[in-house]
Amino acid sequence: MARTYDRSLVDTIASKAHVINDNGLAVELRPLPDDDRPHALDPRVLAATLPKLASPGVDVAMDDVMAMRKRPIKPTYPIHTGKVTRAARLMWLAGRGIPVHIWTPENARADAPLFVYLHGGGFCYGCVEERDPMLSYLAERAGCIVAYPEYRLAPENPFPAAVDDCAEGILWLAEHADEFGFDPAKLAVAGDSAGGSLTNAMVMRLVDQLPVKLAVTMYAMIDAWPPTRNSDFSYDAYDHLPEQEAACFNRIDRIKDAGVEPFYVDNDLDLLKHPEISAWHADDVSMFPRTVVAYSEFDFLRCQNERWARRLQDEGVDVRCVRYCGCDHGFLERFATMPQAEDFIDLVAGEMERAFDDCGA
Repeated sequence: MARTYDRSLVDTIASKAHVINDNGLAVELRPLPDDDRPHALDPRVLAATLPKLASPGVDVAMDDVMAMRKRPIKPTYPIHTGKVTRAARLMWLAGRGIPVHIWTPENARADAPLFVYLHGGGFCYGCVEERDPMLSYLAERAGCIVAYPEYRLAPENPFPAAVDDCAEGILWLAEHADEFGFDPAKLAVAGDSAGGSLTNAMVMRLVDQLPVKLAVTMYAMIDAWPPTRNSDFSYDAYDHLPEQEAACFNRIDRIKDAGVEPFYVDNDLDLLKHPEISAWHADDVSMFPRTVVAYSEFDFLRCQNERWARRLQDEGVDVRCVRYCGCDHGFLERFATMPQAEDFIDLVAGEMERAFDDCGA
């Protein structure tokens, strides 16, 4: 099966994208492709949310880790047109083996960039199959090698296990660059949600060993520390259609009330202030490279992503702030059923070409 929508919707998003000035922050709006009403919820998100409003118990609670790990993956389909080979390897790190999945497109060059993708899931869950079509498309679209490390998960392996696995895994990949066919100097790291937190941690952790040249986050967790987590949050910040209020707030509350952070720090909540968990609390962010801060309009994490983008901008980092109008948290997991997910990968491919002008496709 291919896309569940017409490709023209993706083209519409790109053609109607525009930048606004939000109190000094340049925010790029990627609009709904098939609803021109400002602040409307995406019709696909609304259709999936209405049954949950009618039957509140139908949604799995995000702090039920075992249930979340067993839930069916969201509908996602491959749309790449050429040959993309996916292989799995075991990275032998210090005292442990960590699986890594590698996507190699037939159009990759010998000195292709390496794009490392760090999955979301509250540091507690995450499924490679849910992101396989998206990463296959990215590999082909950008002509790059894509790697997806399966870092250890909480609560069995609390912080800093995931950060250690990702950092040591990236260094392991660099040592095997000739085998996989990429240039380790052309390193991009990206992640969604908890993976966005890990992406920011990689920028800081690897700065003196293997600097990240492009960082991309989607609805990243920027600040999980309870005293400041809600600093910029207010329902008043979310303009919405009156008749869609319940659905919009349902999407926001799902992440606001997720309650998975204590699992990651073994209930030591003060540890959530650590910069490798909450980048907002880093004393210095000057080492950040070109950074794309993307997020959804109806996501609790929108407020802290905008605050983070503003800080990066104010401290001289080359930042691109992107808001997906009408979307909620997790839409990337519905690749080829949400046109915005495809648009985002097209956007990332463009960023790869900008950062590494000889990367291919």
